Amino acid sequence: MDTLTPASEAALDFPALLRYWRNRRGYSQQALSQVAGVSQRHISFLESGRARPSREMVLALAERLGVPLRQRNRLLLAGGYAPAYSEQGLAAPPASMVQQAIALILAKQEPYPAVVLDRFWNLVDANQAYRRMLGLLLRGRAPAALEQGSGRVNLMLTVFDPAGLWPSIENARQVGRYLLRRVWQELQVQAHDRTAREIFQRIAVWHPDMVGPGGVPLFDDEAGEGVPPPVLPVVVAGPGIHASLFSTLTTLGIPQDVSLQELRIECFFPADRASAAAFEALAQSAPA
Repeated sequence: MDTLTPASEAALDFPALLRYWRNRRGYSQQALSQVAGVSQRHISFLESGRARPSREMVLALAERLGVPLRQRNRLLLAGGYAPAYSEQGLAAPPASMVQQAIALILAKQEPYPAVVLDRFWNLVDANQAYRRMLGLLLRGRAPAALEQGSGRVNLMLTVFDPAGLWPSIENARQVGRYLLRRVWQELQVQAHDRTAREIFQRIAVWHPDMVGPGGVPLFDDEAGEGVPPPVLPVVVAGPGIHASLFSTLTTLGIPQDVSLQELRIECFFPADRASAAAFEALAQSAPA
């Protein structure tokens, strides 16, 4: 199966992109032709470069393949057309109602943490419970992800940073393996984007034992450790806090803006009663 890796970045023209997304979704040329309502011969010509797609064909194929909006724009550009989807994000006036909805979700999650992340796990917003937790866990430490002067906190880097959250996560190895999978999967789609590569490379420098030759993650699942729990909890410990948490991820329904589609709202819930009590106590002791 074709993959988009940094080594094949130069090949990101329309035929290569179409072939990548078809393989990624598990379609044969024949199967894609059936769902797209065109001949298999036409799909073959598009992937070989012998035929040029119309704008409507690019959008139709992207829809059938479930391509994310950012990559649909990239397919259009590769086909010689202007992007179809905006990238204004939450700051744009049309998104004011979305802003209000996200603020409501964050507020309703109190006294438990909730955070809003962009596609590269930069912190967009967070409720007070999350900010309190982050402040306690990072007390006395200055992660590299917070020292870049960009004004943004990259939570993925903060988790893996030995000077960040890594020492505060009791099951860091388990959690790290899972998160590294997410970074690697994102890299397969965003290989042409320098940010995705830099995030993975920095994690590899911090934790070389988790990345094998050629920069491929070592997915060394701990086999033989019994039946795994229904969800993997994140066990955090720091001054004034010790808790076990699991999380849910929320995305916006039917987004028509690239940035809005990529937003993730992660809500954390206590995995046991002691953890619930810990966050309730933190909320009660917090200043107004």
